[in-house]
Amino acid sequence: MQRTMPHYAHSLPDEPNRDLWEPLGDHEQTVARLSASFLKRIDAGLAPWGDLLGRWHDIGKYSDDFQNYLASAGSSDVHHSEISGKVDHSTAGAQLAYGKSSPLGKLIAYTLAGHHAGLPDWDVATGQSGLKQRLDKKIPCWRKEVTKELEAMELPKSIPVRSPQACETFCKHRIASFRVAFLTRVMFSALVDADFLATESFMAPEQSIIRPNVSANIADLSKAIDKHLERLRADAKPSPVNKIRNEVSKACVDAAELNPGLFSLNVPTGGGKTLASLQFALRHAAHHGLDGVVVGIPFTSIIEQNAKVYRGVFNSLGEGVVLEHHSNTDPEQETTQSRLQSENWDAPLVVTTNNQLFESLFACRTSRCRKLHRIARRVIILDEVQSLPVDLLTPTLLAIRELVESFGCTVVLCTATQPALEWQDDFAIGLHKIRNIIPTSEKLHERLRRTTVQPIGSLCDEELVARIDAENQVLCIVNTRPHASKLFSELRESNANFHLSTRMCAAHRLHVLDGQIRPRLEQGSPCRVISTQLIEAGVDVDFPVVFRDVCGIDSLTQAAGRCNREGRAAQGNVYFFQGERRPPPGTLRMSADHGLEIARHFDDLLSPEANEAYFRLHYWQQKDRWDFRQVMDAIGRDPNSMEFQFRQIADRYRFIEEEAETLYVPWKKGEQLIRSLSESDYPPDRKLRRRLQRYSINLRRHEMAQLHAAGAVLSFHGYATLTQPHLYDKKTGLTLLKADGIVPPSDLMC
Repeated sequence: MQRTMPHYAHSLPDEPNRDLWEPLGDHEQTVARLSASFLKRIDAGLAPWGDLLGRWHDIGKYSDDFQNYLASAGSSDVHHSEISGKVDHSTAGAQLAYGKSSPLGKLIAYTLAGHHAGLPDWDVATGQSGLKQRLDKKIPCWRKEVTKELEAMELPKSIPVRSPQACETFCKHRIASFRVAFLTRVMFSALVDADFLATESFMAPEQSIIRPNVSANIADLSKAIDKHLERLRADAKPSPVNKIRNEVSKACVDAAELNPGLFSLNVPTGGGKTLASLQFALRHAAHHGLDGVVVGIPFTSIIEQNAKVYRGVFNSLGEGVVLEHHSNTDPEQETTQSRLQSENWDAPLVVTTNNQLFESLFACRTSRCRKLHRIARRVIILDEVQSLPVDLLTPTLLAIRELVESFGCTVVLCTATQPALEWQDDFAIGLHKIRNIIPTSEKLHERLRRTTVQPIGSLCDEELVARIDAENQVLCIVNTRPHASKLFSELRESNANFHLSTRMCAAHRLHVLDGQIRPRLEQGSPCRVISTQLIEAGVDVDFPVVFRDVCGIDSLTQAAGRCNREGRAAQGNVYFFQGERRPPPGTLRMSADHGLEIARHFDDLLSPEANEAYFRLHYWQQKDRWDFRQVMDAIGRDPNSMEFQFRQIADRYRFIEEEAETLYVPWKKGEQLIRSLSESDYPPDRKLRRRLQRYSINLRRHEMAQLHAAGAVLSFHGYATLTQPHLYDKKTGLTLLKADGIVPPSDLMC
């Protein structure tokens, strides 16, 4: 006989009165309603899946073991109990789903089993964490407490996954497997976001109440950017460049009503594609009833610049319209609301890195997956799309394709070069049906040409330094931080010399760019900059002369975009040279070798023909590298078996293979922040962590080990800090060559 004792989902801290606890049935219904609504947005056929996931996700909490634990714990949320292993309440739903007479039960089982600890691998050789192992795991009895109606719910009969077409140029089953795995991850996202929000509304109602409720809709954002661009046009002086920018804007407006799908916007640097692409995206989203826009950018240096522009455009629409989500977000711009929005991207306009965006699409952890269902039905702008890593090309292009074909997205491939990702006879994984927003982009490239690239062969450092010293305003971009530092040190002593690299913390780089380099360029004052490639991707500077060490043609094009950007001179000069050192092995060397190969056969290295030839070498003829990290192997080839290794997929799909270690440096305000960290008895709160991030540098493990060996690092609450200020140069940032264990007296006095 079934008992009718009450069952609870959550207790309250120090609250013995169970009448105030959350009934389990109420929590299930709230999660079911939310997850069904999230998935219905994507496809009406997914709503029943969301309802079922919500109703079954906590079915294991009906066990006496869990209810007794909840009573004895007497405090806070027990979401942590799943991870800590105290009570397993998520395996029950997985076993129930798998036991139903439907092959789709396994898909549901992944999602339910992982709704706290993350999507599991199908099979784990050691331990019990694999779904295969958990389906056979003995768990606390829950069935005697569950209503027959809840246990008897049937799985939906089908899932709305589009079947691969007969014309596919590579394995249909592999594509189908990818689609089923991708859909599983999206359904998982809807469940965990619904679960977090429902739990928060009960456990932390004061936080739930302040979650942003943005009143501005996409049409409001579209009108705001139209007005902004009208003001810019009214204030701009007539020039050939501004005329072209107006034409680009008009082409984006004209294309906005075209059907959703894949678009390319190929505009040379300086053509205004940052605002024009957003104008297209907002108009397109408003016209087709899409939910918002995501802007993916390759480097944080560009995000800081672009997000500042976006905030200026939409400031009048109130807080919460623009969400800037990346590691170097300025803490002074962060609010409680933006922090909550960053958890699940509940904002009309999200500005993030390609790294954050794409790694989330292949993630397995709840924290990274929460946002996925909100990426559906949006316009996604991929800026500098040619920078996508070759070693992850197959899964990345399949993800773009899935977003468009199965999840209602429009994707805009933005680049200053010719399309690199379109299907070709020898590029079978390429994207089909890409529509050019500007059909005559080749003519546009010619009209916007403001530079001449001159290959000048090999230059030793002495010759290079002499040529840099001879210029009034010049930018030199090299491939490695040590080379940049060496060249800078060999320049003739002058307060007009500047250095930029990731050995400088973000606050330091921004100080040099905004406070010194840009004012000098505007005033025509002497300004000589030695930089790594961080400056060439969207950093808005304008030099009359640029030297670029050997690199890929895509990087050369970006470097040229820092030269005569505003067309002040009749022609800018870009010198393409081979330095004393070859680039380091890996992507940089491969790109440079391909660039040199193209330079042997083309006089005009910025021409569309040279770009096409380069990408034929760099992307299209690298078939053995398209899935070098073996992400597709972890997905599998048989969609019916659904033996997905979700954790392996997440581990393998990383833009940066080696995990960086973070060092906090005492540059200006960083010194005070580190002191606050060291003097506190408690770990830093979120505000201090975010402020510290602006004064951090990412190091490889062996570099951090070198600093530890020199006694130059102290850890406070797990945060590694630089304790020898002489190792952080006010011009070049961190200098590892000086980390020899010898500490000058000035450091001891700090």
